[in-house]
Amino acid sequence: MGYNKANNLIEKYLGNKATLKEKETVESWYINYARNKEDKLPEADYEAVEAEVWSLLEPKSNRNWSWQRIGIAASVALMLSMGIYFYTSRDSKMASKAEYATDIAPGRNRAIIKLANGKQIYLSDVKSGVSIKGKELVYDDGSNIEAIHAKDAEVLTISTPRGGQYNIELPDGTIVTLNAATTLKFPSTFSGASTRVVELDGEGYFKVAKDKAHPFIVSTTKQKVKVLGTHFNITAYADEPATLTTLEEGLVEVRSNNGNKAALLKPNQQSILTASNQITVKEVNVKEELAWKNGLFIFNEENLESTMRKISRWYDVEVYYQDKLPPIAFLGSISRSKSLSTVINLLEKSGGVHFKIEGRRVIVMK
Repeated sequence: MGYNKANNLIEKYLGNKATLKEKETVESWYINYARNKEDKLPEADYEAVEAEVWSLLEPKSNRNWSWQRIGIAASVALMLSMGIYFYTSRDSKMASKAEYATDIAPGRNRAIIKLANGKQIYLSDVKSGVSIKGKELVYDDGSNIEAIHAKDAEVLTISTPRGGQYNIELPDGTIVTLNAATTLKFPSTFSGASTRVVELDGEGYFKVAKDKAHPFIVSTTKQKVKVLGTHFNITAYADEPATLTTLEEGLVEVRSNNGNKAALLKPNQQSILTASNQITVKEVNVKEELAWKNGLFIFNEENLESTMRKISRWYDVEVYYQDKLPPIAFLGSISRSKSLSTVINLLEKSGGVHFKIEGRRVIVMK
């Protein structure tokens, strides 16, 4: 059973809308979980998981069931074959006892803006965003940084390093949230242009200001996304096997740069552009796809290599594979505010992989 289908069944159970057969199915998941996990968890951990799962599955009319907590219940009670449980609310009780000689803090607000005259400005890490207001560069709290000194529509660049993220409001009012290791190029003004064109390398979430007369275009190395006003996410890292465009609201056209392939996306759909310029479209859980911008890693049957690429970018570490590992898939939710050791301790609960931190390198081994 897929994660989304199982998650929906959990929601029906919690809302007292499940049929008798569906209730029996949900409760059988926990029984199977308890039986199969007995020799994989220490007794103290098992008791903590047991109490947490039952508290999550018990319907209470006055409880506010958040999507994240429902996801935890689904992670524990459903996907037994994954062999992993990401416990996010009480890490100290569930985390592995492994210790590391060094630890690495999570990413934070970090970015650099390169002005039209070549000057670089290192943005404050105690601020979360910056705006282009006329010819002024302003933090999201209203405090000025300095004048842009741009002539006409000169190109400006904002870059986040590995281990950084930042928000920027463009001259037209479009807001972009940049993930780690991302670069966005944009003009200092869109005035006089028939289209609003920006260039993205990395990952960004766009809330495009509506302007029917001036389409907004996001250009990457492999595709162009054309919109009038909408909310969407683009993942276009050079080290990823595909370019992903996920639509939350509105309508977008995705076209490969060779011009032969195009797709029109509706909300809750994602286009996948491969290296061979093939575009496919599928339905997705948008909350999962946008988890990074809401401070979470969410892994939905995600393989080890994909998981470690995300961790590498956010914690600014290199990943070295010491052994040839069997196929491992992860399911669960982890806060991006946790230290690296906490995250990899939780990943180790899969039972099929171990990690070692050496400086800014993570060694993956059996």
